[in-house]
Amino acid sequence: MDSVQIIEFSYMLVIDMMFLVALVLLMLPLGIWRQAAYAVMKRNFIGYFSNPTGYVFLCLFVLLTSFAAFWPHEFFTTNLANFDQLNKFLPYIMLIFIPAITMGIWAEERRQGTDELLLTLPAKDFDIVIGKYFAAVLVFTVSLLFSQISNYGVLLAMTGGRLDNLLLFSTYLGYWFMGIAMISLGMVASFLTYNLTVGFIIGAVLNAPLAFFSNADVIFSNSTWIQRLFEWSLLQRFEPFGRGLINLSSIFYFLGIVVIGIYLSLILIGRRHWLGGRDGTSLFWHYIMRAAFVAVAAIATVLIVQYSPLNLLRTDISDSKISTLAPTTRELLDELAAEEDGQTITIEAYVGNSVPSEYVKVKYDLVNLLREFDVLGGNRLEVNLHQGIEPFSEEAILAEKKYGIRPVKIRSQSRGAVREQDLILGVAFSSGLERIVLPFLAYGMPVEYELMRSIDTVSKSDRKTIGVIQTDSLANGAVIPTQERNVQVPRLRILSELEKQYKVEAVDISQPMTAEELWIKDDEGNPIRRRYDVMISMQPSHSTPDELNNLINMIQLGQPVAIFEDPLPNRQLFPHMQSTFLPRQFRRNGAGKADIQNLWSALELEMDFSRRNIPNVSSQQLPDNRWPYLVWQLASENPYPRNPVMNQKERLVVHERDPGTDPRFSGVHSATQFIDELYFQFAGYIKPAPKMSLNFEPMVKTGSAGRVLLYDLAPAMQQLIAGNIPEQMDIELDQKRGSAARQYTIAAHICGNASETGTPKDLSAVKPSKDRTNVVYVADVDTLSDFYIQLRDDPIQNGVEYRFQNMSFVLNIIDSLADEETLLSLRNRRVEHVTLEKVTQVYEKAMNRVYELDQELAKDYETKLNQARMEVEMKTKPLQNDIQRELKKREDGKPYDAVKLKAQQGLLEQEVREQSEKFQNKQQQLENERRDKKRRIDLEAELEIQQIQRQFKLAAVIIPPIPPLLVGLIVFTRRRLREREGISKARRLK
Repeated sequence: MDSVQIIEFSYMLVIDMMFLVALVLLMLPLGIWRQAAYAVMKRNFIGYFSNPTGYVFLCLFVLLTSFAAFWPHEFFTTNLANFDQLNKFLPYIMLIFIPAITMGIWAEERRQGTDELLLTLPAKDFDIVIGKYFAAVLVFTVSLLFSQISNYGVLLAMTGGRLDNLLLFSTYLGYWFMGIAMISLGMVASFLTYNLTVGFIIGAVLNAPLAFFSNADVIFSNSTWIQRLFEWSLLQRFEPFGRGLINLSSIFYFLGIVVIGIYLSLILIGRRHWLGGRDGTSLFWHYIMRAAFVAVAAIATVLIVQYSPLNLLRTDISDSKISTLAPTTRELLDELAAEEDGQTITIEAYVGNSVPSEYVKVKYDLVNLLREFDVLGGNRLEVNLHQGIEPFSEEAILAEKKYGIRPVKIRSQSRGAVREQDLILGVAFSSGLERIVLPFLAYGMPVEYELMRSIDTVSKSDRKTIGVIQTDSLANGAVIPTQERNVQVPRLRILSELEKQYKVEAVDISQPMTAEELWIKDDEGNPIRRRYDVMISMQPSHSTPDELNNLINMIQLGQPVAIFEDPLPNRQLFPHMQSTFLPRQFRRNGAGKADIQNLWSALELEMDFSRRNIPNVSSQQLPDNRWPYLVWQLASENPYPRNPVMNQKERLVVHERDPGTDPRFSGVHSATQFIDELYFQFAGYIKPAPKMSLNFEPMVKTGSAGRVLLYDLAPAMQQLIAGNIPEQMDIELDQKRGSAARQYTIAAHICGNASETGTPKDLSAVKPSKDRTNVVYVADVDTLSDFYIQLRDDPIQNGVEYRFQNMSFVLNIIDSLADEETLLSLRNRRVEHVTLEKVTQVYEKAMNRVYELDQELAKDYETKLNQARMEVEMKTKPLQNDIQRELKKREDGKPYDAVKLKAQQGLLEQEVREQSEKFQNKQQQLENERRDKKRRIDLEAELEIQQIQRQFKLAAVIIPPIPPLLVGLIVFTRRRLREREGISKARRLK
């Protein structure tokens, strides 16, 4: 163990010692005021551990808990350093272990006849019962400590020294409460019989219902009964402890069982008093009624705590605060709970039974949050959590029919093979007529934000409105007629994301809009709110001159606008979108093209560009020969070196990992709060004019970067003008780009100094003015593309997890301009779970090797394919040369052999067919070889990962039983030596 692991292990031991001290202080009154009970407890506790049989059961318990914790396949699949797998199996393990502890509590006394001796002691029945109960509790506590220390050590080795100690302690504290409850019922069984075996069986039977209530769906089909029984199961009441929560409701549940079990034991040990006389049997029903009333009182107490404000007394003690809601979430839930006349918000969540490893954290967070919402949401929130759903079950069919939540196929790799798995992970929110459905919670979606945004939206009777200005960007989708066919441009997915929170409308600004048209009025003609809280303008340079002038007019009338203007849109993301200065591709509202310089002048921005002529390019293709600059960055600024596409220098990764003296993001603006990484593709930059009267607040800056003129990326320019962007834009040498020692502003907030804020009193007095400007300008339009939503949903590509927050950045911009900043703090909030770092390192190492070998395979494939292509060319080249010579003679009017030419052309066609067939066969052979090698590489990587898993599994079952076994051997050896002390040497030799 290294120093970090020693510190962590010591920390856990300190926590355990504090718990033991608290337990001793709890039992201290027993030794002071109930000495008889203390004597009984001491006698039974020492007697249990003086017998080798006790250590056999202890080793068995530790072994079973280790098996349950680390051997299920789901443990390594989830990759979480917790005891979630053990949580599922522990109630059933305790059905074996707890009766083994309690079966001899009283049955052994009666079998040996020592019960009469105990009953003649100057002690009350309560002293005997409570003494034996606490002895069993101490035995169980010691067993748990052995299990915890052993399992903790295995986890510590898997994580390399980092663990959530308090989460693991909370989990074992829950096990302890579960155990003391089961002990009280097991003790009742021991008071019912003389036989140890019968005591064991009855103890298991009494505890079995509470353990198996969590599987009520196996027996019952009525969902109401299933939910009720599930709520009273041991596993359900333990569940908060497994999430790091110390919950008063769960504690009262377990203590209620303890009270019932101890009271029943008192009744049974006192049978000699109420069954011994002539009319003693008349007290039988009396005690039955007393026991029933105690049970009813205990259950009522649990229900009172559960459905009263006392249930809110819960604290998350985990280091990672995995069950702690964000302050914003708590505030919103408190506001909902305080609205007594508000409509109930119903949440229907559907979670599949089998979850791939990538989605375990999503499921974990979803279930945690919904359980907290159910408790903290009061009467306004009704949470129905449907777990363990099979893809073709009745509940799955109902979810699809009612909410459109259907199984989604997830591709995962295992044992070198790619497998598809159906996963259900959707949530529906409804309140009155309002409904929002999240059909599937993708891997990268921030769960708490998605849930709270939906809850906040359905709770409101009216939503704010976003206007999407129509430009040639076609954000709302369109059909573009071409010479060959009509091309369908799909609607941007970012608009669907906005519709989860806002109303989204298309806005035609071909006609000017006055201040009266930009505001909604009441019946008396007074303005009450903006018609469009925010407008979005994509690539305004590709609109008509009138549209751009109308946009400028609206901005100066006070309309908040988010502008995305890109010097070079990525044509792979937006095939229909042109660069800033290139002509429009099609006519939408006229043939004219706006002069973007007018917008820059209105915003008081200074743009760098250069005028260059390109040979063989007409003035119609490039009217004014203006070329903007792109920003490029050093390779050291890119934290993702494995992706060859992202190694292109014009693809910028702006991250705040080491800001130093040049922070990348504004620490003041709300849109960049909680943003620490963005990805821009072929982005431009902006800067304020020298004598700027408007306020220019940089929001996003590059790191150490340089710039390159778009013109200088020739010979790619011909393709660019023709409407094609080459896959590799990084063509020129770095020397041509100059130094990379500057920071460039990619996004900024530009606003005026208007003294009048809020709703104007007189719209007729509102005149266009720069002082009313409220614009966020982003020099990159690609960040609105579907690519970023897809990357957010599925951030793991080729073994690399990308953490770009472009979509969150866009939503933040809209929220800040719409003055809707409630959810900003939630949008990028993620719970940091402790993972199996050692296993992850092996996985990453194997994936890196797979990536490198894949690259070698691709190069080898291309080399061999080129060789095969060259062989084809060499075979046909002589015939082609002969044909060219004959054709040259014919063109020059010289004599040529027409028969020979025709024969050669026929031979060439035949040779081309034969060589093409050979080439295709060779290509297929190379592809098959490459595929087989790739599969072997993946399989070897998977086997390497499984090998390290097997090693940890083996250690998990070999190491844990060793400590209790050693203690048992020491105790047994010492006992044997003490027995031999009083025996003479001569007798021992016999």
